[in-house]
Amino acid sequence: MKRMIAVAACLLMAVTVLAQPQKPSEEQRKKDFERIKAEKIAFITTELDLSPEEAEVFWPVYNQCWKEARESHKKMMDAFDAFRGKKGESLSEKELEAKLDEYIAAARASNLVMTDWYPKFRKVLPVHKVAKLYQAEEAFQMRMLDNIRKHPGKPSGPAPKDKK
Repeated sequence: MKRMIAVAACLLMAVTVLAQPQKPSEEQRKKDFERIKAEKIAFITTELDLSPEEAEVFWPVYNQCWKEARESHKKMMDAFDAFRGKKGESLSEKELEAKLDEYIAAARASNLVMTDWYPKFRKVLPVHKVAKLYQAEEAFQMRMLDNIRKHPGKPSGPAPKDKK
């Protein structure tokens, strides 16, 4: 599960950073993020085959969990940025240790968000659909990464289909 959040966050950043040769505008990054989010929603909906009743209770829980995961990951990356590259070289050993401690604490908190997901999803979905959710998350990330690898320098289009 730790890997899932890290890959998802990296994926979202990589799509906007690596997919375009020039630095995208904030507006373009928001458009890309919203497009990917819509693709992911459609993908998960299809994979889980949610009934209207299930969808009604599932999506608010999922959206809240995803929001917490994104916020937690941002805190972790902000803590990392505090000692990245030249910044870290200019810090004393004591300052660097404090920055690393902040980063480790933020990474630990980020991982805890993921462990909290399972019981929340179990409250609103049968266990077999929760399992499908985790499978769909992983499959979506892999499809997006494959698309980035196959089409470097281009905005990410629809994810390729699995050969079932």
